[in-house]
Amino acid sequence: MNRKLNNNSLLLALMLLLSSCFKEDEIVVPQKPGNVETVTIEMLPDYTLQAYFSFSAGGIIATNERSEYDLLLSTEPGNFTLWLNTSLFMYAAHTGVYDFNEPLTTQGREWLFDQSSGKPDSNAIGTWWKFEAGRYTGTGEVLLIDRGIDAEGMPRGYLKILPGIDPLTGNVHLRIARPDGSQEREFTLQRDPSRRFVSVSFDNGVNDPQIEPPSLDWDLHFTTYTTLLFTNTGEPYPYLVNGVLLNDTLVRAIPDTTYPFREITREIAENLELSAQRDIIGYDWKEINGDVTSGNITYTARPDLSYVIRDSRGILYKLRFIDFYNNQGKKGYPKFEYQRL
Repeated sequence: MNRKLNNNSLLLALMLLLSSCFKEDEIVVPQKPGNVETVTIEMLPDYTLQAYFSFSAGGIIATNERSEYDLLLSTEPGNFTLWLNTSLFMYAAHTGVYDFNEPLTTQGREWLFDQSSGKPDSNAIGTWWKFEAGRYTGTGEVLLIDRGIDAEGMPRGYLKILPGIDPLTGNVHLRIARPDGSQEREFTLQRDPSRRFVSVSFDNGVNDPQIEPPSLDWDLHFTTYTTLLFTNTGEPYPYLVNGVLLNDTLVRAIPDTTYPFREITREIAENLELSAQRDIIGYDWKEINGDVTSGNITYTARPDLSYVIRDSRGILYKLRFIDFYNNQGKKGYPKFEYQRL
């Protein structure tokens, strides 16, 4: 009898020892889907506001006037890409000139814009830096910038810029002036690794506070931007559209018309191949009704088009747009519903 008790005691001790080897946090309890939430984004009828939306915060965390900056500098290590503020219809042109004091003309240039995909080969300015002898430096080429148009559609003028890199700090210096050399100024942009980009205004210098929030804090950017459209005969032309761009360092998304919004489940979402393309949500979640050339148009949200999105914290959501107008019938107020899967 004592031997039997000893054996049972030994077995119990062994079971307790084995169970202690498994951590409690290894037990995964499936989450129930969240509630369907509805959000309206205020961009105004003239689309002058930009807004940053966060799923985890459940709303907008930052807004700004789209004219508050001109250039964005990538903060990725070894990447010094300069992006235009295409919400202003901005363009850039290479000059082949390496003397900043030389007066420049804007005529006869090949003007390029940053395409909305966010891919490096779609960037207008391109690789203006080089890596030699263990350090980064600028190539020294002077670039021309067409500053685009303001909210009334009036030209904002031209500038020439010469970007350079401090070999000790890695900060970027921008020397800017009018094409004839007048009104010369210089700005220094410090790279902030917590953000995708740091921004600068040609009028007011480096933005303080910065326009774009830290990368972990937001998911979707509601903004006007330049993209490439095509005529009925297939001719490409750049055009200003109003839509949504991704936080493409952390957020992934994909459109879906196979399943109705209510039927998209976590299981379905996990089998979709999500994309980091910046304009994967874009602008065509709304249809245009009327004549674009006359400006007499209205917009209708597409109820059949949904998006599956993995946010900056790795959580899956589904989303669809349901309106582009506010309760007073004014455009520029995208309204959507979303749900955590």
